[in-house]
Amino acid sequence: MKALLKEPLVYFLLIGGVIFSLSSFVEESYEGAQEIVVDRASLLRHIQLKTKAIDQARLERSFDAMSDAKRQQWIDAYVREEALYREGSALGLGEDDPLIRGRVIQKLEFITQQYSETVLKVSDIQLEAYFDTHKEDYYIKPFITFTHVFFDRESHGDDIAHALAVEKLKSFNENNIPFSEGIQHGDRFPFHVNYVERTPDFITSHFGSTISEAVFDFSITEETWRGPYVSAYGSHVILVSRLEPGRAPELTEVLSQVYQDAQREQVSQGLKMAYQAIIDTYTVKHSDDLKTTVQDSKLTMADVQ
Repeated sequence: MKALLKEPLVYFLLIGGVIFSLSSFVEESYEGAQEIVVDRASLLRHIQLKTKAIDQARLERSFDAMSDAKRQQWIDAYVREEALYREGSALGLGEDDPLIRGRVIQKLEFITQQYSETVLKVSDIQLEAYFDTHKEDYYIKPFITFTHVFFDRESHGDDIAHALAVEKLKSFNENNIPFSEGIQHGDRFPFHVNYVERTPDFITSHFGSTISEAVFDFSITEETWRGPYVSAYGSHVILVSRLEPGRAPELTEVLSQVYQDAQREQVSQGLKMAYQAIIDTYTVKHSDDLKTTVQDSKLTMADVQ
C-alpha cells in the first residue's frame, strides 16, 4: 500500500474523492491503520507551537481551565495535523527537509489543493445552482459618472465660495458648458475632478452623505449643471453624465467570477472531505490525563499568547 501511495495520481484520486468508485478500495487499503494517541503532553506541545506560548505553567493552567468544546477544537486540529503529517511522510514529502513536520503538512495541503483545482470542474447545473443561492453577492450597486467645479471655503470663506458657485452655475447653463471644460474652472479639490462609475459609498467618502444623496436622485433626467451643493470643503456645482440604478445581474454578465467562486467552494468542500477521510483511517484514543480537574476558571488561551 505504501508503494501504491507513492504514485501521486493514485494518491490524489484517493484523498480527493474524484473517482468515487475507488471508495471501497480506500477503505480496504487502510485496514489496520495506525492509532493516533492524543495525550496531555502531545496536545500541550501542539498548543504551545501554535500559540507560541512561553510560560509553560501558565499554559498548563489555561489548558486545565479550558472548556470541553475548546479542548475538542484543539484535539481535532492536532489529529488533523498528525494524520496529514503521517500521510505526507508516507509519500516521502519530508525527506531531506529541515522543517519536516510543518513543511510536510504544507506540501501535502498545497499539492492536494492544486490538483483539486485542476481536476474539479463545475458543471452548468452546479454553476446555476450556486448563482441562484449566492445571487445577492453579485448585486451591482448604483453608480454615477460626473464632473464638478469646486470653490474652497478656506480660500474664500463660506459666503463667497457659495456666491461664486451660484454665479458659475448660472454661467455654465446659459453657455452650455460641456463635461470636458469643467476642469478649467474653480479651485483644486482635495480628491478628484471627474468621478467615473462610482458607487454611493465612494461619493459619500469624498463629499459627504448630503451631496451623495442629492446626485443619486433618479428623478432628475435632464443633463444640466446642478447645485450649488455644500460639502465640508466648500461649494460645488455638478454635471452628471451617467446615473445607473443598482440591479441584480444576469449570470452571463458575471459568469467568470461566479465560476471561480463556485469552483473555490467545491474545492474547499472536497478538501474537507478528503482530509476527514484521511483522519477517519486512524483510530484516535484520548489519554486519561486530558481530563480537567479545574472548574469555573475564566482563564482562556488568549492569556498565554
